[in-house]
Amino acid sequence: MLYSVLFSTLLFVTEIFASTQQIPIVLELPAHSSECLYEDLHNPDDTINISYQVLTGGNFEIDFKIEAPDKSELVSEVQKKYSDFALKSFGLGQYKFCFFNNYGSDSKKVEIILGLESRLVSVKDVEDDDDGKDAVANNAIEEIDRNLDKITKSLNYLRAREWRNMSTVQSTEFRITWLSLLVIAVMIGISVGQAFIIQFFFTKNRKNYV
Repeated sequence: MLYSVLFSTLLFVTEIFASTQQIPIVLELPAHSSECLYEDLHNPDDTINISYQVLTGGNFEIDFKIEAPDKSELVSEVQKKYSDFALKSFGLGQYKFCFFNNYGSDSKKVEIILGLESRLVSVKDVEDDDDGKDAVANNAIEEIDRNLDKITKSLNYLRAREWRNMSTVQSTEFRITWLSLLVIAVMIGISVGQAFIIQFFFTKNRKNYV
């Protein structure tokens, strides 16, 4: 009994550690440019997880493509702000993930989470017995891992929304600043023009115009 509890705890810690191995990558995509990332799949039991979110830049839209090891195109997305994929049954080898900034003249910042998710050894794989408590513990651990993954994705999405909202606020402030300067320049120009017109009509050399 004690062994089962200890093993379940160790497995839970292992699952959490495996879930945190995918470190976010941030790409800066200048206008009308592209960047590609690569990931190798060597074990048919493993899964490649790829997710991305556009944090800043213009309308926050990019194009995205996934190419299989046999050079076939698996995914082709147009004008997307975020997406999430899990690749497993498309063959072993090197997968290619490309991002294209084809819209607007702004540089875009894209946060990408790319990595392998290995199949974790369950309690049943290690102990070939009919202990129902081990099965319950294993199912509970898997449920916790799924919920943790959902929470992580939700937090990443909310953080991306915060980045996009902040970018919109900064862009609006920039436009308001330039609009204010333009209004001031127009007012100064009108005032100077009015002064010259009045001076033109009331000079001594222009009495016939009065």
